Amino acid sequence: MLIEDVKKSIVEAGFRDGEKMPSVRKMAERLGLSVNTVHGAYKLLAQENVVQLVHGKGCFWGSAPTIEVKPEESVYSVVERLFQNDLDCGVLKAFDGLPSCKELSSRYNVSPYIVKKFLMQKSALGILKHVGHRFFFSEGRPVEKSNYVLFIHRSDEFGHLKIESERESDVFRIFAQIAAEQKIAVKFIGYHEASNQFFLSNGDCYTIKNESHCLGVFLSTWLVEDVSKLFAHFASFKNPISVWWEYAPDMVPVSARNRKKWAFYNVAFGKEAGVIVGRYLKNKNVGKVHYLSPYHASFWSKARLQGLIEAGTEVVPLVDERYTSPFDLKDAAEVAGIESQKFLNNILESLLKKATLDKFVCSNDWVAASLIDFFRAKKMPTPYVVGFDDTIESYRYVFDSFAFNVGTMVNEAIYHIVAPSIYAEQRRQMQTPLGRVVEKH
Repeated sequence: MLIEDVKKSIVEAGFRDGEKMPSVRKMAERLGLSVNTVHGAYKLLAQENVVQLVHGKGCFWGSAPTIEVKPEESVYSVVERLFQNDLDCGVLKAFDGLPSCKELSSRYNVSPYIVKKFLMQKSALGILKHVGHRFFFSEGRPVEKSNYVLFIHRSDEFGHLKIESERESDVFRIFAQIAAEQKIAVKFIGYHEASNQFFLSNGDCYTIKNESHCLGVFLSTWLVEDVSKLFAHFASFKNPISVWWEYAPDMVPVSARNRKKWAFYNVAFGKEAGVIVGRYLKNKNVGKVHYLSPYHASFWSKARLQGLIEAGTEVVPLVDERYTSPFDLKDAAEVAGIESQKFLNNILESLLKKATLDKFVCSNDWVAASLIDFFRAKKMPTPYVVGFDDTIESYRYVFDSFAFNVGTMVNEAIYHIVAPSIYAEQRRQMQTPLGRVVEKH
């Protein structure tokens, strides 16, 4: 293979600006070529300023990334910032061992000595523990048989928890699994917003109070309309609170912002999911796509579109700005006296009149599956479709879908409750564990 052909293969691989490329040896293995041939291609690309060769660090596509270091910021402050970001995004797992010093030094572009000294400082503060060559997060407070964590989620007036989506089901199931693994008891409490009361599963009222055996609270805001009213019950609560925040990050009530012992987790409502899907499409050379959303009155639909655009995806929006969510759309269908699937189909048919492409990113899996049914009903070729939520529908219809990182959110939320020393005295506003696109074949 000629070096020009090798260059073309590398260019078409879809590397992002600033992304570190595989070593010459690994790229040679990937392409089935000699190391010398690939090395020559890298050199030519560097001469053409397509890639940057950085001594001691490797080859980078486009411009070489640099760690922004403020004048007063020491190398340890930089590592602290990057370490904290990895914790917030779920790269570091609270109940698992940390990567090796060598792996972290490569990730943070500092020497293993600096990393080990940083981790030893964390150990001295009680945030980490040191066992042999491995570092782990400290267990925090001992969990006795009499201890428990409160899991609070919306319910009806009889205390029956309302679980109406796959994401809710995932959170409950994963929370119970992790708690069982860590031998932590969980009390599930219902919150009935209309009466502003809490209920046990048997229908008895429950009062929030500071109780010595309660380790803390996992607080769900899923479909709670007035979170300030819910948060008011915890104004004087002394133990840690992990909030599953299902709204725009800037909508956190002022009374709950930057409070010690409060940690917020948002898995689905930022632009990050759109960015990851956009990069995935670019790596697959998908090209221009339609963004199809019947819920574009919502922050999250707009954020996903913005993320696609920021990732460099060419997007032609097909959106309806009357509804904010599938639940909002179903309520509108009920008012109109129309079955919700037919109501959605009518909206999609109207939006698709302007479609000029056969590739779609859909705002959720319900839309994606309905789109496929629409094309099949018209006896048209099935389009390329990517959805969000990675629900069972994406497996039934076999289309790629973005899976939100519910597992990491729950893992970190539980750890925040049982081992608050991990956060020391930091006021942490919003953690956004990053998910991934799950391919179906």
